[in-house]
Amino acid sequence: MVGVMLIDYATLLAQRSPTPDHIPETTRTIGLMALLAIALLGLLMIVGTLLGGHWVRRLGEHRRGPAVPPDVLSSRSSAKQPPLLRPQEPPKGCDLGDTLGTDETTTS
Repeated sequence: MVGVMLIDYATLLAQRSPTPDHIPETTRTIGLMALLAIALLGLLMIVGTLLGGHWVRRLGEHRRGPAVPPDVLSSRSSAKQPPLLRPQEPPKGCDLGDTLGTDETTTS
């Protein structure tokens, strides 16, 4: 039922809309030129993307040397390395044996 009503409404709108014969020549020309401009702009964007991709691929083909020169790498390896961090021992007089590693439970 709703579909039939939509088709009827669309038919009424189609009958009321002006045909290309009723559109003034200047308005029709402006509309066609706008569509042509949109199409040409789209083609220009596509060509620009293709050329840009080609340019980026050409840049990526060049292989450069390492990011860090070898003389800097050798000086870094001979430099004194900082000592590794060791876990700290608990302070003297602090007994942690009651809380660590026991399976006993206390009940009150």
